Amino acid sequence: MRFCELIVCRPMRKFFLILLQPGVAIFLLLPTSVAAAEISVTLPPLAGLVMMLDKHADVMCLLPAGADPHHFQLTPRKIEAMEKSSLLIRASFDDGGWPLPASHANTLRLWPGIAHGWLNPESVRIALPLIAAKLTRLHPEHADAIATSLKHALAQTEKTEKSWRLVLATLKKSGVLMQHPAWQGLMKSMGVPVLAVLESAQHGHEHGPHKLEHALSTLNQHHDAWLLADSAHSNRALDWLAQHASKPVRRITLNALGSCGMPWTELMQQNIERISNSLVK
Repeated sequence: MRFCELIVCRPMRKFFLILLQPGVAIFLLLPTSVAAAEISVTLPPLAGLVMMLDKHADVMCLLPAGADPHHFQLTPRKIEAMEKSSLLIRASFDDGGWPLPASHANTLRLWPGIAHGWLNPESVRIALPLIAAKLTRLHPEHADAIATSLKHALAQTEKTEKSWRLVLATLKKSGVLMQHPAWQGLMKSMGVPVLAVLESAQHGHEHGPHKLEHALSTLNQHHDAWLLADSAHSNRALDWLAQHASKPVRRITLNALGSCGMPWTELMQQNIERISNSLVK
């Protein structure tokens, strides 16, 4: 009993007495406030575009690192934080399956008819002025700085596009087979033949055995074709193709999402270098 009084009971008694003080229990029962960024974006690359125009922008990515954007569910805390933000930027075609509340009054919907628009410099050049206009409305006092950043950002997209054309010149002759269609728009715009896409329109569902056999036949007819994998998705069908191809095939894994806060130019450059390094092997 002495042990209880000296070590356990008395401290616990004091603790409960504090809880009984007016207002304390009510305070503990209240939900903690969710910190909200000024700008919410659904996907990490959108944060990278914002940072091109305002590197000091307060941006929150709704998709956590490593999560699959096609099988993602927002938590109540993330929804609360999003609703508190002053601006929501979406990639409408790609996050269209998310159960996003329709209550956010200031939403910028980019590329409603284009999948993975941030991967194509042409589509980014269309989006950047729209983002700049929204940022200017948020902070009119930064209008001149945003306008200057926009000119620089547009120039960067042109430079990046030239880099893509140079590194993809070889693939224009060989063509690619890809698991996930993320890079399909860029490849087509660069004149790279897309010989097969192994993931169906319903994300996460691969083609059946007949389609897979057809892809293998196509690969065996185009021995120089590359297998294009994506770091955020399963690439089991590509594994099967590589194992059953009549000749060794070249395979590369690209990263379509990057991380929250990664500049768009850095995301592009990392993928360009992955292809460039594979060319010299």
